[in-house]
Amino acid sequence: MPIERIGKYLETEDLGITHSLGIETNQIESCIREIQDRNILGTFGCPVFGFKQEDLDFLNQIPLIQQVWFWEIGLKDINGIYSLSDLAYFGIHDKRPAIDFSNFPKLQKAVWHPVRKDCGLGELDSLQGLDIWRFKPKEKSYNAIELPKNLKQLDLNWCNPSSLKGMPTLSNLEELQIHYCRNLESIESILYFAPNLKKLVITRCANLKDYEVVSSHDWDHMHIEIKGKTVANKSKQSERF
Repeated sequence: MPIERIGKYLETEDLGITHSLGIETNQIESCIREIQDRNILGTFGCPVFGFKQEDLDFLNQIPLIQQVWFWEIGLKDINGIYSLSDLAYFGIHDKRPAIDFSNFPKLQKAVWHPVRKDCGLGELDSLQGLDIWRFKPKEKSYNAIELPKNLKQLDLNWCNPSSLKGMPTLSNLEELQIHYCRNLESIESILYFAPNLKKLVITRCANLKDYEVVSSHDWDHMHIEIKGKTVANKSKQSERF
């Protein structure tokens, strides 16, 4: 279901991996009690839906939470998130202090908007899926990126490197999606850092020219679209290149 009001509270099944209840500042204590009473495992917040907090201190009262999703917010203090020892799904937009992800050893999926001095992602053996938004280092490369070695799914969105050089080896990676990476010109090194890829999708990367490396790989599914035109497409059912 989409986000909708059920009785007094905003709720949804559509964010992440579990049912979530929205935190509204004008009834925050009531929201917390509802989460406690019903053992709800997910929570979310956005100004459009009544979230006006500048900190996450309320999370200290609901340490059972396994999923957080907060967007279009400006946080000054995120320390409350460290009370969530069972956190499995993370999504908080980038107007926030840096986070040490090593505090979440059970994290399985993260939607990451990088903030300077974020750390600890590479230590998460449990992390299976990672969506990265706006990774834009000054050197325009992936040399400094920190990724967990057991990733199976990776999405790159609005990132600025011109190639995939510098990526750490991800031998377990099965799915890679790349969208709106306008500087991207080459994916020549894709099978060096991710030799066991099964699915590849690339769209809205207008300057991509060097992609021939994908033609000889055995794909379950592969699709590359440049400027609205499909330039490479393969699947187990039908193949076209």
